[in-house]
Amino acid sequence: MKTVDHPSPAYEKFLKSMKLDYDDWRDGNGYDLEALEDITDSERAAAVKLLAERLESDPDWREVEALGAIATPAARKAIRSAVEHADLETRMRAAEQLIELGETADLEGTIIEALRNTAMENGFSQAIDMAEEHPTPRIRETLLDLALNGTEEQRIHSAALALYLGGKAEEAFDWNHRPFFLSFGDEDRSKQIEAYQELCRRLGVEPKVK
Repeated sequence: MKTVDHPSPAYEKFLKSMKLDYDDWRDGNGYDLEALEDITDSERAAAVKLLAERLESDPDWREVEALGAIATPAARKAIRSAVEHADLETRMRAAEQLIELGETADLEGTIIEALRNTAMENGFSQAIDMAEEHPTPRIRETLLDLALNGTEEQRIHSAALALYLGGKAEEAFDWNHRPFFLSFGDEDRSKQIEAYQELCRRLGVEPKVK
């Protein structure tokens, strides 16, 4: 890790928080953002350089979050670079962070791209979460399309979220409707279409069957 001469206790605390163990990863713990409030200007510059390098070599939301907390021009530049070049999961977090910093970013487009082009193991779960947080008309339309034309996991989870966003379920994957959601994963295409048409009926929208 990048070091500075005579680091402050706050900077040492932040660097220590970057050494995550298995439990930290499993629990989704981020870095110590409070420690960043008390570091010096030179330490802030060193932290940005370190975080930017890590974001480029091994993209992760924790670097994005920490850079957003620092929010210097160099930190913002690193986040903008991640929007363009990182994996889709990190790009979503970077776009969201830029918007929180008052900058422009195509968060909606990035979420839609992630919904269409990821699987559970590489960002689809996060895309579903982000779609729930930012349910724009285009995102809702994408969910309905994927409920019919996506992969098995895309169909199931997109249908579940679409039903929730339409006010017809209590949560994003309402287990009271689980048998209905699983019908979207049927291997029989006609059964998939029937499930999609029923979803549209419940939501009061016109089916778009290709």
